[in-house]
Amino acid sequence: MRSFTDALTSLLGKSTSIRRRILIAVSAVYLLCSGITVSWIYLEVRHEVDELFDAEMIQQAKTLAVIVAEPARLQLTTSKGQSLVVPSLQQHSYEDRIAYRIEALDGSWQVLTEGVPDAATVPFQTGFTTYQGEQLWHVFGMLTADGQSRILLLQEDEFRAELRSDLAIDTIFPVLLLLPLMLWLGWLAIHRGFKSFARLAQQLRLRSNNNYAPFPLVDEGEEVDLVKRSLNHYLARIEQSFAREKRFSADAAHELRTPLAALKVRLQRLQERPPSNFQQEITELLESTNRIINLVESLLTLAKVEGQLELTDTCDLAKVWRQVLADNYARIEAKQLHTEIHLEASCKRAGAASYWYLLCNNLLDNAIKYAPAQSSIQLTLEQHQMLLCNPVDSQHQLDITRLTERFYRGKQLHVQGAGLGLSIVAHLATQLQVDPEFSYHDQRFCVQLYLR
Repeated sequence: MRSFTDALTSLLGKSTSIRRRILIAVSAVYLLCSGITVSWIYLEVRHEVDELFDAEMIQQAKTLAVIVAEPARLQLTTSKGQSLVVPSLQQHSYEDRIAYRIEALDGSWQVLTEGVPDAATVPFQTGFTTYQGEQLWHVFGMLTADGQSRILLLQEDEFRAELRSDLAIDTIFPVLLLLPLMLWLGWLAIHRGFKSFARLAQQLRLRSNNNYAPFPLVDEGEEVDLVKRSLNHYLARIEQSFAREKRFSADAAHELRTPLAALKVRLQRLQERPPSNFQQEITELLESTNRIINLVESLLTLAKVEGQLELTDTCDLAKVWRQVLADNYARIEAKQLHTEIHLEASCKRAGAASYWYLLCNNLLDNAIKYAPAQSSIQLTLEQHQMLLCNPVDSQHQLDITRLTERFYRGKQLHVQGAGLGLSIVAHLATQLQVDPEFSYHDQRFCVQLYLR
């Protein structure tokens, strides 16, 4: 069985066609099952044939006991003969494959067929036995009813083997005869079943480069629909990736145009001014350069968080917030902001600590930027929610519905930033399975995140 499995695996491994592999595998399984079936049938037939011939030998021995044994005893006793040999008639090929020996218990007389083994070769034994000479013989011995004679009936095994072979051949021949037909029908069925995949491959080859429309799910089989669903999901992800890249390119080109133009103007002004007036221009150039750097970093961060994040890791949000507060301590002190912080001792959530840090840092960065100097910021972290609130200047107007739009800054254009912070927060919240909620009442802006 192991060698058959190894041979089948080797044969399938050399074939690159799935249809051919299926056909070979089905044919091999068919032959294996047929072989097991034929072997089982042969063993059953062999057993039944032996049972049948054993029963026939018993009946023949009984017949000999009644018809031959008693008359032979009387005849040979009266004539004082010792042995009577029944010659072969040579009328049938099976004639010499059946023999018998009838004899007195004291050996005073016997009747036997020509060529039967003598008592020294095959001694009498009641019941069924076997004798192995040039051929295998099945032997049955019994005593007559009067107990004065004994009968030994012999039957050559080849007589039975021929019948067994004929029955086995008659069984296996239809199996082998049907194999070519089964292979042909199987090939047609498999070829027809794979036509759906051929049509799908043709549709893929003919598609244009910018066509990301999903494949329609028609009734072409469960396997084809499964492939189409996977392709549709993959195409949707590719389309989203290209859309993000286009948005990134468009946003970068749009937002970098203004600071780069300002940088160019200042450089031109430097060419026209004496060296003594360079200090103010250099300061402005550094501010423009820093703005470009911050904008590029924000765009790259936004492009990164728009992708799919892995949630296999876990982190402690309380620990993340403590790190964020420590990193922004200097900025908080610079604006003389007061902080009211209430953090849980520990708050475990799914997601890498780096992504949670990015979300929390953008929230706090937004609060520090837009909170007036000497005002207060409130931060609360509980097991199922976090809340961050900061006051906003009374002159500013906020449109809550547009807060997560890219580059939206309301009328607070004097505040340094690119308007991407809350957009990054919204994307991170979606990826980290957090539900954000923004509110603005009485010149106070709050971000509440419900933790799942």
